[in-house]
Formats: sequence, structure tokens, C-alpha cells
Amino acid sequence: MYCDQCGKEAASDAKFCSNCGRAFSAISAPNVGPAGVPPVYYQPGATGRLNSHLRTLGILWLICGVLRAFNVIGLWFIGRMVIPSILSSIPGISFSQPLEHLIRGGIFIASGFLLFQAALALVTAWGLLERQSWGRIIGIVAGILALLRIPFGTALGIYTLWVLLPAASEIEYRSLARA
Repeated sequence: MYCDQCGKEAASDAKFCSNCGRAFSAISAPNVGPAGVPPVYYQPGATGRLNSHLRTLGILWLICGVLRAFNVIGLWFIGRMVIPSILSSIPGISFSQPLEHLIRGGIFIASGFLLFQAALALVTAWGLLERQSWGRIIGIVAGILALLRIPFGTALGIYTLWVLLPAASEIEYRSLARA
């Protein structure tokens, strides 16, 4: 049997890896995949394609979430301080109450959308970095939604889908996931 985290060979009755300390689950068996899956696609002893990309993917989603949160703060600052002072300083334009409500309503909607994106990115990062069982599905959803944010979101979305979408990735993620 091999450790699915570091790849070191371990005794078949070992409860923990002697190299990295990871606990072995009762269902891990060497080179045996879930029902109907050929063993060639499921090799816990080898560091798989998914395992080598999950940390990078989680960090990228974390960075994306933090940057989106900064976008929300910047948008709130612009909406509260900059836009009203610019509109009130232009001669001939009266900064009326309906215009103010329209601008603040638009900023509120845009902030809510950015806040949702930030929360989704942070939850995705946490799920992938902690190898949560739901992390792959949330990652795929976030990756699909990120495709619309050209150019960096599109790149992150393509990378996310390339890593998480294949069937072999699903099998490997199940072996790595925490309950």
C-alpha cells in the first residue's frame, strides 16, 4: 500500500504513513479502484495529476477571492466618496436625490455581485485546499462561472476545469477527499 499524500510505501496494516503522518482510511487498497474502474486509472501510490495541481488551484482561488473582496471595498469607497463629490463639483449639474439613489443602488447591486464572487472563490479555495468532499463540485461550478471574467477569470476557469473535470480526477479526488 502507498500513501496517497506523499507516495511512500507503507505496510498493508499501517494506520498512519511513517513519512508524512497521514491517516489511512479503511477503504484504501493498493491499485484497486471503485467498482467498474480499471486499476490503471486509480493508483494511490502514485502522485496523480490532480494531487499535483490541487494546492496551486486552491491558492489561485484564494487570491481571486481576496482580490474580489478588495474590489468590493474599492467600489464602496468610490460610490460613497468619489462619485458624489465629482457630481457635486460639476457646475450646472444638480446632484438630486433620485440620481443619488440610482447611483447608490447600482453600486449596491454591483457590490453584491462582487461579494458573491468573492465568497464563492474563498469557499472554493477552502474546499480544495482542505480536500473537502464537496470541494471538487464547488470548484467546477466556480470554474464555469469564472469563464465569463475575461482574461484572468477565463484562464482560471479553464485551468480549474482542466484539473477537476476529467473522470480520472473525480476518482482521484474521492481518494484524497476528507469525509
